[in-house]
Amino acid sequence: METSKANLRLLDFQDLKEVHEKRIPHSISMPLDELEKRIRELDRDKEMAVHCLSGLHSYKACLKLKHADFDKIKNVDGGLLGWIYDTEAGEKKE
Repeated sequence: METSKANLRLLDFQDLKEVHEKRIPHSISMPLDELEKRIRELDRDKEMAVHCLSGLHSYKACLKLKHADFDKIKNVDGGLLGWIYDTEAGEKKE
């Protein structure tokens, strides 16, 4: 998915306890069990990268969003743990 920062929303589907421990800066916290009641907060015209801690909650969130006709979504493979690993690996390569 190619997009600009201005058009991208980063959705964090971690549980609240997990969000307080680790979080990607500028992500929007929305625990999976709140998705159905908060779905109107989301803009179908914006592209969304969806993540959680390991990928399971974000996978389920993507399925629910697709079912609700959101088509500009991408699950972040490996979740926050994968993002941290990729970030740290990139720093070690330099």
